[in-house]
Amino acid sequence: MWTEKANRTWAELGSAVRSLRRNPGFAVGVVATLALGIGVNGAMFAVTDRLLLRAPDHIERPEEVRRILTRRPSMEVGQAYHNSLTYPDLVDLRTVSAVDGAAGFSGPRQRTLGRGADAMRVQVAGASHDFFITLGVAPARGRFYTAVEDDVDAAPTAVLDWDFWVRAWDGSPDALGADVEIDGVRHTVVSVAPRGFTGINLTRVDVWVPLEPYGVLNWGSGEFKESRGFFWMDLVARVGDAGRVPLAEEEATGLHLNGREEQVAAGTYNAETRVVTAPLIAGRGPLASDESRVALWLSGLAGLVLLIACANVANLMLARAEQRRREDALRMSLGASRAGLVRATLVESLLVAGLGGVLALGVAHWGGALIRRTLVSDLHWVGSDVDGRLVAFTVGAALLAGLVAGVPPAFRSLRGDLATELQNGGRGGSGRRSRVRSGLAVAQVGLSVVLLVSAGLFVRSLQSVRDLDLGVDVDRVVAVTFETETPFGPFGPIEDGTRVLMTELHEDAARRARSAGGVTSVSLSTVPFGWAFTEGVRVPGLDSLPRLPGGGPYWAGVDEHYFATLGLEILQGRGIEAPDRAEGVHVAVVSETMARELWPQASPLGQCLHRGREDEDAPCTTVVGVVEDASRGSLLELPHMAYYVPIPATAAPRVVYARTAEGGRDVVAALARVMRSFSPEVRYARVQTLREVLDPQARSWSLGAMLFSAFGVLALLVAAVGLYSLLAFDVADRRRELGIRSALGASKPGLLRGVVFRGLGLVCLGVALGLGVALALGPRVEALLFGVTARDPLVLATAAVVLVGVSVLASWIPGLRATGVDPMEALQAE
Repeated sequence: MWTEKANRTWAELGSAVRSLRRNPGFAVGVVATLALGIGVNGAMFAVTDRLLLRAPDHIERPEEVRRILTRRPSMEVGQAYHNSLTYPDLVDLRTVSAVDGAAGFSGPRQRTLGRGADAMRVQVAGASHDFFITLGVAPARGRFYTAVEDDVDAAPTAVLDWDFWVRAWDGSPDALGADVEIDGVRHTVVSVAPRGFTGINLTRVDVWVPLEPYGVLNWGSGEFKESRGFFWMDLVARVGDAGRVPLAEEEATGLHLNGREEQVAAGTYNAETRVVTAPLIAGRGPLASDESRVALWLSGLAGLVLLIACANVANLMLARAEQRRREDALRMSLGASRAGLVRATLVESLLVAGLGGVLALGVAHWGGALIRRTLVSDLHWVGSDVDGRLVAFTVGAALLAGLVAGVPPAFRSLRGDLATELQNGGRGGSGRRSRVRSGLAVAQVGLSVVLLVSAGLFVRSLQSVRDLDLGVDVDRVVAVTFETETPFGPFGPIEDGTRVLMTELHEDAARRARSAGGVTSVSLSTVPFGWAFTEGVRVPGLDSLPRLPGGGPYWAGVDEHYFATLGLEILQGRGIEAPDRAEGVHVAVVSETMARELWPQASPLGQCLHRGREDEDAPCTTVVGVVEDASRGSLLELPHMAYYVPIPATAAPRVVYARTAEGGRDVVAALARVMRSFSPEVRYARVQTLREVLDPQARSWSLGAMLFSAFGVLALLVAAVGLYSLLAFDVADRRRELGIRSALGASKPGLLRGVVFRGLGLVCLGVALGLGVALALGPRVEALLFGVTARDPLVLATAAVVLVGVSVLASWIPGLRATGVDPMEALQAE
C-alpha cells in the first residue's frame, strides 16, 4: 500500500516537472513571484526573531530572568517606565527574598583601547561580578572576575568578547593575562566570553569590566556607591517561578522607597514609584524600542506581500488550468479520477512553492543582511542568519503558499461537466471562473493599497522629522569632543590644574579649527550636544518655577561665537559677548520658552536670575538677551526652559563646535585629522555633525519608510502583473468573441476601451477595499507616526492615483491585443 502511494506520488511529481518544463515562462514567473514573497517574509522573520522571539544567546533558563524597572505617574503618558537605577538599589535587590540572584550592568560606551597609532575605539560595558552567575553564563576561556575584583580599589580586570578576541589577538590564548589599556587605565584580561554573548541586550560589547571600576572609569570616583540620586545602571534578577514575581516587586518597592524617605518627605521623589519586572526580551516589555514595534508591523505587512504573491500565482494557475480544461476532460474520459486531477494540481503548486522557497532563502539572507547593515547596525548578529529557525520558517511559508495558491485551481478540477468540455473543445470562458480570477485580482490591489498607504505614512513621518526646526543647524555644525590623557569627566566643577589644562587644550583646538578649510565659525561650550545640565534657579517675585514636560531649566556655558556658530537667532537684546567672560560679570541669555514662562507680561531684558536655589548669597545674573529655542540633543524635544551664561571661571570647555560652509564629508574628515593629531594630550577626538548625532533617533521612521516603500513597490508590481495576466488571458479566451464583434463593426478604440475599463473597474473595487482596510488599521499604527495622521488625505489619494495609473498601463497591452484580433480567423473557426 505504502509502495503504491509512493510510486503514484513520484509519478505525479514527474508529470508536474514535465509540465513546467513545457511552460518555462510560466514556471519562472510563479517561482520568482513566490521566491520574492517568501524571501521578504524570511528576511523580516530573521530580524523579528532576534528582536522579539529569541532570548539573547547563552542565558540559562531565560524565562526566569527579568529586567528591573521603576514605574511612576507621568503627566504625558500616564505611567512612565524607567530602566536606570542606582548602585544602592542593586545592593537592596540582592537582599530580596523572592529573588534567586541579582546583578547590575551599564553601557556599553565607546572607549579608547591602547594609545597612539595603535589606539582603537571599542565598546566597553561594566557588569557586576554576579552578572554572569545570575545569567548562568560560563566563560569560553579563563574565568570571570570575582567579587574581590569588583571593587573600586581593586586592580581592574577585563573579559573579552569572543569576536573581539579573534580580531585583536587572532584567537591566541596569550590574550589571557595580558594587559589592555582602556582610557589610560590598565586592565588584566582574565577570560573570553562565549561567542555571541551580549548580556541581556543585543548590542555588541567588545570588553566587559567589573561594575565598580567601570563606575570610577566613567565618573572619576566611587561616590556613586552611596548616592540614591545617581541613576546610571540597569538591574536584572533571576526570579524563577512566575508566581514569585509579585512578591519580588512588592519587596523591592519597599526597599526602594525606604532608602529615599528623606527625598519623598521633601517632595523631590515620587512616593507612588513602584519597582516592577519586565520580560528579558526587551521588545516584549514596556520599554520596547520603536524599531521593535515597527519591525512587528513590517512582519505583518510582509505577510501581505506573501498573500499578494499567492493570489497572483493562484490566478496564473487558474488561467493555466482553464487552458488545460479540454486536456483534463480527455484524461477523465480515459479513466482518470477527479481526485487524481486535484492531487496533480496540488503537487504542481507545491513543487513551484518548494522551488520558490529554495530561492527565498537567498532572498532572505540578502535582505536580512541589508536590513541589519543599514537600519539595525548596532544589533549584534553572530554567524549566518540562515539558521535552522529561518529554514523551518521558510519551509512552513512555502508549504502554506503552495496550498493557498494551489487550492483554487485544484477546486476547479472538482467542477465542470465532462461532456460539455469535450463538446466545446476547450473554447469559451466561464463566467464563474472569471469571477474567481477577478476576485483574486481585486484582493491583490486591495492589499497593495494597504502597503502603499503604510509606505506613504512613514515617508511623510520621516520627512516631518527631517523638517523639524531644531534651532541649531544640524547639517552644517560639527561637534568635537576629546578623550584626554588627563582624567576629565563630564561633570564640573573640576580642579584648577585640570581646568586650566583643558581650557588651553580646547582653545588651541578652536584656533586650529578656524584655520581648517571649509570652516566658517568656531565656538566653545561646557555642554556637549546630547548632554543636559540642570541647576536650581530663583527668580525674584516667584515662589517656584513653572514645571514643564521637558524639565529644566538647563544651562550651558558658552563663548561669544556660540549662537552664530550653531545658527541660533537672537530674538531680543543681545548674545554673549567677549567682555562677559571676565571674572565678576554675571549675565545670561534665556531661551524663548523660559522668557515666556517666567515673564509672560513683562520684558525679560534686565530681569534677575539667582543661580542656585539653596544659595541665598547667589549674585544676580542679569538677562541680556532672548534666543530661539534649541534642541539639547533630541529630535522630539519636550518644552523646557534653558539659559546660557559665559563660560565660567570654575568650569572648562568640553566641546568645540565648528560651522562649515557646507556639510560635506571631506570637510569633516579633514577636521577630524587636525583634531586627532595636534596635541599629545588627546588620546582620541570624536568629530561628527549634529545630524549624525541625531540620525539614530530617526531610525524607526527610516526603517518604516525604507521597508514599507520596498514592500509597497513589490506589491504594486506583483498586482500589476496579476492584473495584466488576468486581462491577457481574458483577451486570449475571448478571441472568437472579439473577432466576431470586430466583423460586425466594433471599432478598435471601442475594443480597447472595453479591456481598459474592465481593468479599471477591478482596480477601483480593490482601491476601495484597500482604503477601507487602511482606515480601519490606522489607529493601531498612529503611535509610530510623526507629524501625520493615519488618515492623511494626501497619502490616501496618492496611493489610489498610483494604483489607477499602474492599472491603465497593465490594461493597455491586453487592450491593444484585443484590437488586433483578425475577424476572418474568428469566422473561419465558427
